[in-house]
Amino acid sequence: MRIIVLLFLVVLSNPAFAVAKINWYQWSSGAFETARTENKLIMVYVGHEGCTACRFMETRTFADPRVIELLNENFIPIQIDSVAEPDLGERYSDWAWPANAVLLPDATQVVGFRGRTFPDRYVFLLKKFLSDFSAGKLEADPSAPYSVSNTPRSTDLGELRDVIRARQDRVFAQMNSGIFETAEPIRSLLLRHHANGDEQALESATRVLDGLLNHIDPVWGGMFYESVGRWSNILPEKRLENQIAALQAYADAYQITGKSAYRDAIKDVHRYVSQYMRSVQGTYYASTQDRLDKHPQTIDMRSYYKLGDKARRKHGLPTLDHAVYTDQNARMITGYSLAYTATREPAYLESAVTAMDALLASRQTPQGWMRQLIPDDELLADERSLTFSAAPKMFLRTQGHFGISLLNLYRVTGRDTYKDKAIETADHMLAALEDKRLGGFYGAADDGSPGRRKPLEDNAVAARFLYLLGVLAKNESYKTAAERAIRASTPEEAVKREGRITGNLAMALETLTTGYVEFSVVGELDDPAAVALLQAGRDVFEPRKVIHFETAGRYPKRDRSAMYICNDNACSVPIFDPAEVATQARLFRSAPSR
Repeated sequence: MRIIVLLFLVVLSNPAFAVAKINWYQWSSGAFETARTENKLIMVYVGHEGCTACRFMETRTFADPRVIELLNENFIPIQIDSVAEPDLGERYSDWAWPANAVLLPDATQVVGFRGRTFPDRYVFLLKKFLSDFSAGKLEADPSAPYSVSNTPRSTDLGELRDVIRARQDRVFAQMNSGIFETAEPIRSLLLRHHANGDEQALESATRVLDGLLNHIDPVWGGMFYESVGRWSNILPEKRLENQIAALQAYADAYQITGKSAYRDAIKDVHRYVSQYMRSVQGTYYASTQDRLDKHPQTIDMRSYYKLGDKARRKHGLPTLDHAVYTDQNARMITGYSLAYTATREPAYLESAVTAMDALLASRQTPQGWMRQLIPDDELLADERSLTFSAAPKMFLRTQGHFGISLLNLYRVTGRDTYKDKAIETADHMLAALEDKRLGGFYGAADDGSPGRRKPLEDNAVAARFLYLLGVLAKNESYKTAAERAIRASTPEEAVKREGRITGNLAMALETLTTGYVEFSVVGELDDPAAVALLQAGRDVFEPRKVIHFETAGRYPKRDRSAMYICNDNACSVPIFDPAEVATQARLFRSAPSR
């Protein structure tokens, strides 16, 4: 018996018997140079950790010896975590997750396909790609990711806004289930109602929000990721992006409608994330997955979520993805800021401030921009299906959402630190990512690899951030850069290809075309009357709002503190009574749209 054990140990220690794995490359200039030098096809695989089909690919398809040998010997295999590298995730988002793309050695895409693929089928495809490559039969894929346009949009932004409005209306009219991962499509409808009196937009938004209440877990709280066919047919997984979307959308909707169910939804989301998804530092993990932390798993997740609290815990808790992504946490901070504005619940503001201060302490580089991900011991201990690069890289999505979160937190706290950090973020974003000739922002800093783009939705986030910051900082160059970003990132092909995913563009266009609403308090910081005016302004629901104290000069100094509400076209009379602030603010809403 001892001889058998010793032989077994010898086999395990022999490199020839080691478990083979795919030698994944990062998306880098070095990987593409190797492909050119060795004249090999490139296989790009894109997924994310919360994706069940991606785990199938890792445990089944990419564990198959035939697949491993074919990829290692004949391809340059590149693996991408779509959330850790959002510029590349955006590039391949047309193919959903997991996404696969085959590129020629010169980086020309020849085919893209989506979804999990069984090993036998994957082997067949790999062999066919190699055969066609040898025969010179591979041609450029007409559906490949679009490139940067050399002709910025010249038409009026109102025309583009109306195109996006019509598209959003068609999408919402057909919606009776779906994925709830971003709040902006619904928030843009609510903004249309608020700014223009569009009752149909409000009806569409609230109908969908009422349906999405079915996504809330009645036991632990929190939002499930998706429903299929009907709102109550839930897929049992909770991601941070769902909780973000719920906080933001229900906060705006509660401000408009006063519906108690919306306030309860905010409370349920907070109850879940504060207990199950919050790190010791006060930041938030990426997801609680559709599997349990006890192995082997003895119950399917649909059955699991039908149980009560005690019964669930007997089976274990859902597995956590301990990744803390800066862009998602920034959006969470925005959600909590909006929730606090809507409800005045102190715990929401505390959550926002704690997360923001933790990010600033750990994620800001010496140059002033924010890193998307920093692997720590907790994350590295996870059983992950995707590798990720620890190298610092500047991403547009990260800076844009972080900038907006700073502005939202400044709105509710008035802390100059957040305003100063917003300016710092904007300046570094402009310096490192803007196309100085044509306008618009690239999705990531230039590292010599191919495929840099001006992602439409991320440019829209950056544009909204810069536009509102320009008003706050009295810097016209920010507002100019905002409009240039929209024009440079919205060629017809890009708008058409984005399809339904245009919520951030809708929000940006509604903001830029209807204009900002600036609440300025002229008075002393320690004057109770000035503080009361400022608080009254903060209580007003106005998504386009910029609010701050201002020294006399731009407005006259009077014998008592006063507020002025202005946009590019008009200013209110001086407001001395906090009770008049909401009345004067309503004057900056347009006539009802027809």
